[in-house]
Amino acid sequence: VIVDVDAKIVHTLGGLHPIGFNNRFIRRTKAAPRSTIGVGDVLAVTIWEAGEGGLFSNQTSKSATFPEVVVDRKGTISLPYAGVIKVASRTPQAVQKRIIKRLEGQAIRPQVMVTTVKNEHNTIVVNGDVAKPGRYPISLDGDRLLDVIASAGGTKFPARETYVTFIRGDKQAQQLVTNVIEDTSENIYVTRGDRIYLSHDPKRYTVLGAVTKPGIYVFQSARINVLEAVASAGGLLDSRADSSGLFVFRYERPATLDRIGVKYTREINGRVPTIYRIDMSHAKSYFYAQSFLLQDKDSVFVSNAKGVEVYKMLRIVNAATSSVGNIVGAGKRIDRWDD
Repeated sequence: VIVDVDAKIVHTLGGLHPIGFNNRFIRRTKAAPRSTIGVGDVLAVTIWEAGEGGLFSNQTSKSATFPEVVVDRKGTISLPYAGVIKVASRTPQAVQKRIIKRLEGQAIRPQVMVTTVKNEHNTIVVNGDVAKPGRYPISLDGDRLLDVIASAGGTKFPARETYVTFIRGDKQAQQLVTNVIEDTSENIYVTRGDRIYLSHDPKRYTVLGAVTKPGIYVFQSARINVLEAVASAGGLLDSRADSSGLFVFRYERPATLDRIGVKYTREINGRVPTIYRIDMSHAKSYFYAQSFLLQDKDSVFVSNAKGVEVYKMLRIVNAATSSVGNIVGAGKRIDRWDD
């Protein structure tokens, strides 16, 4: 489809954002997910008693500490006098209450503290173009995506050139790290089992046609508009360019075309081949071009003026007639030499 760019088109496209993490992994609450105990975690359990002569009292202390209590495959732990206690999927505070209940009638007004010494359950995996890939535990306060990337040593390449792929269960989404930094809603909380992969893939665009330096260019900033793209290619060739023929070729999302009210009949891999046309012969179009932001893999094409095509044809004709003239002239010289 061909779309003529005007103020409405620019305004609508500028207000659209790709489906990111906030929409893909939406939560009922924006609070940090609750941190619970799981299989493989190592707990430290300390039990106090109010008086002497209790189960956990001795000559020097009225308490007992169990520094490394491992949660087994069944999600349980075992403590003296308290027995086997189910702790999996429970918070440390909930486990404390369960231990106290088990000790009632045996210990003297017991008090219990449970802390996670080694977190093997609430972890996420960070891989790809980070300084320190690996498995990382989630803090009790909850960690956001950028916190996890920072824990992994940060990105190896600039944020505008690095994509982060976020995988949670069977759902997956991708976003530029720059977008995560600038849009706080994209900096979502991570949860147990999340997988995060960072990849260096600079955004690129192509400029072709009647420009000084056609070629493939890398985004030098997070956002590039059409005017900046043409300027990067050395600007328009005054002798060739058709100011009314500035085009942006893009495989557009159907939802975007629906939003701007453009009908289409063909899709390729879920995208619609779309040509946005900007008529630069009108002064207001300069503002449209300045507000029209390029996307990764866009192609900008500046068409030749109609007179240029005629000029090309004349050059071809001139080259052909010049060749014939050279042949005729050479033949006459040979005839004179033979005489």
